[in-house]
Amino acid sequence: MTTDFTADDEISSTDEFEAALGRLILAAMENGVDPRGTWEYRTDGADSDVEVMVVELAD
Repeated sequence: MTTDFTADDEISSTDEFEAALGRLILAAMENGVDPRGTWEYRTDGADSDVEVMVVELAD
């Protein structure tokens, strides 16, 4: 796996966060990874741990 994102990349607004999240979800779907479900992200004590839920919206 390769990535262009590093921890030094700045996301300083909600719009930038939403754009980055959208790119991640789209890349997952294009590569056969189903992003739906509940995902935990643990920071190993560096910050707060979070849980993210991805739900498919109805048309």
